[in-house]
Amino acid sequence: HSIKIEVPPEKVWDFFYNIEENYRTWHPEDHILFKWTKGSPLEVGSTIYSEQVMNGEHAKLKGTCTESIQNRKIVFKLDFPTSFMCPKIEWLIEPKGKNSIFTAVTYYKFGKLFLKFSKDKVSYILETSNKHMEEEGNNLKRILED
Repeated sequence: HSIKIEVPPEKVWDFFYNIEENYRTWHPEDHILFKWTKGSPLEVGSTIYSEQVMNGEHAKLKGTCTESIQNRKIVFKLDFPTSFMCPKIEWLIEPKGKNSIFTAVTYYKFGKLFLKFSKDKVSYILETSNKHMEEEGNNLKRILED
């Protein structure tokens, strides 16, 4: 999901740099907790722990920041068992004049057996994930433009 936010990339980056404080505000209905468990915010190699409601279920996620380009890109590789179906997420910040385009990308991988027996479940996961990311984008725009 992508959205234009009328603030410079530095302001979007700062929001994510302070994600521990901003996480619940970003998506009040679904976000519960985000914390850096090792290392510094947005530093490659730093680890995270987060909790959120996803697809109607309470998800506890652990991962590692694997790529961080200031004011441009943040990538997290998620730990097992989440990585079995969702290996990584990316937050991209593209400068557009004085504004930013924020894009959230969630990577999924579904094995052939899962796809064969659970097409409805896959559709549900993708639909709810897209809805969640759209809500996050709209919320981020509202928060940063106020």
